[in-house]
Amino acid sequence: MTQQVVTIALIFSALFILQTIFFAYLLHRLKKAARLSPIRVPTVIEHDVMHVTPITDSMKKILREIADNESLSARELSERLGLSREHTARTLKKLVEEGFLIREGKPYRYRLTDLGERLLRSHDVK
Repeated sequence: MTQQVVTIALIFSALFILQTIFFAYLLHRLKKAARLSPIRVPTVIEHDVMHVTPITDSMKKILREIADNESLSARELSERLGLSREHTARTLKKLVEEGFLIREGKPYRYRLTDLGERLLRSHDVK
């Protein structure tokens, strides 16, 4: 009986040592790969006005209207421009995501960013 216990203990010890060596080897390879190809951390890059999604007529109308009035709500824009609420909301969301508008307050009011003003000038939207 003691011989069996010793044999089992030796087998488990050997397996544990092999497992440790194997995982140490994998960790070493992972560290080596990490040194060769460092993780790239995305940086915030200001949009170049020439490299954005195409500016639609609705976007132009909304940007012009906000430029003329400084700050408007989605409802005001929808009513002034005769656009549906859904279309206006989707377009405003895209303009905010692209960095052309800032959304503030409750209810939300939208105003142009510097980038939005440059877009108006560069595309002769005004």
